[in-house]
Amino acid sequence: MILDILFRLYLIACIFLPCLIYQAFVLKRKEETIFISSMVWRWIFLFYLYLVINVTGVGTLEDILSYPDLIRPEEINLSPFQTGVGMLNVLNIIMFTPLGFLLPLIWKQCRRLGFVVLLGCEFSLMIEFLQLFNRRATDIDDLLMNTLGAFIGFFLWKLSKKIIHRAPKEIQVFPRQEPQIYLFLSLTGVFFLYHWRYFLRLVS
Repeated sequence: MILDILFRLYLIACIFLPCLIYQAFVLKRKEETIFISSMVWRWIFLFYLYLVINVTGVGTLEDILSYPDLIRPEEINLSPFQTGVGMLNVLNIIMFTPLGFLLPLIWKQCRRLGFVVLLGCEFSLMIEFLQLFNRRATDIDDLLMNTLGAFIGFFLWKLSKKIIHRAPKEIQVFPRQEPQIYLFLSLTGVFFLYHWRYFLRLVS
């Protein structure tokens, strides 16, 4: 139980640390007052990224150095829906629905459907690519369902605006590429910093 908690905290640190360093660098250059509410939404977004990465599992630099055969063609599926549509497809949709909701909620520049769908597709594609290195299947079905989840999440955000009938307080804008940077840094942090075998020896 304690070991599981330590591993979770370790993974969270690998995701948050690069993003917090980026935030500190950006905040240092901002002359205006930064409201805590603006930061809380960003931290919620980062925690969501942790949940996705924890569930999907991504390859790390350590995996590349540990496995003799780096890429296994038999674990790559590029033919959509070979085994039909099942619960796993539904779960992949649900997993990326919050991404499609949070992006337009937090960032004004993400309030276009095409932009959100593209970011959802890019994030899923990066995950599938990194899964090439850790003995997990790379499946085009996951990419399609994740992208669909981001699509649905965007429309849930649009629906919530109509139900609430008032726009939320604008969250302070940092650089326009901020959401893309978080997606990239979260995966990069795990790839380079998450050495779970070494960590296991360290805490055992």
